[in-house]
Amino acid sequence: MNSRAILAVDIGNTSAHFAFFPANGKKREFRVKTSDVAEAGGSIRKNIPPGVCPDVVIASVVPAASILLKKTVARLGYPVFILGKDLQVPITNRYKNPRQVGLDRLLNGYAAYAEYPQELIIIDFGTAITFDLISKKGEYLGGIIAPGIEITLEALFQKTALLPRIKLAHPASLIGRDTTESIRIGCSVGIGGLCDRIVDELRKHHLKNAKVIATGGYARFMKRYCRAIDKIDDDLVLKGILKTYRYFLQKQQ
Repeated sequence: MNSRAILAVDIGNTSAHFAFFPANGKKREFRVKTSDVAEAGGSIRKNIPPGVCPDVVIASVVPAASILLKKTVARLGYPVFILGKDLQVPITNRYKNPRQVGLDRLLNGYAAYAEYPQELIIIDFGTAITFDLISKKGEYLGGIIAPGIEITLEALFQKTALLPRIKLAHPASLIGRDTTESIRIGCSVGIGGLCDRIVDELRKHHLKNAKVIATGGYARFMKRYCRAIDKIDDDLVLKGILKTYRYFLQKQQ
């Protein structure tokens, strides 16, 4: 079942994360901008050995990008499977309108529960910050969406006359002595406080014994400011893609 070579692709709002898992050997990873996935053929060929024809499994929160990438991959002659269309994430979805839940959130939940089979709160520090609740039975219960760090930084720049566009870094102290440091404190300590408060409320009213798993590009940065985080897992979506695909392979046997 695991002898197939697989190219797992996680298309986010900002970038697409590719991970090639050979039948034997170490995985290879690379990224391209989501806006450039139609031209990703060269990067794919560079990272897949000649003569290997992997099954390509795409999870995307940007439908237009997944269509473009599917055409690119098809020209290479690789079989393509789009999650949400060709394959469904095998998790019970309790959302009022299940179609509204982003695939990345379902994949996070499915992968996290496979490794930590208990009540879970998953915080994904991506373009947006999402909080997703998984029951002790492994059901996706719903969640919360808040503005992400990059969105916050860009909004402060775009919507104010005097605040500059800055790069995020750990602040030197809790009191900003200049504008840049003041913004950095707000976007680290402030967002960390938001996360802790949300987790406290979720544990108080819904999942008392939930373990908190953090993922996404800013998870390691935010661990310093969010006390509620129990574990960081950088590859939850990729793990979810692999587990979903292998689940359906197993069902076919």
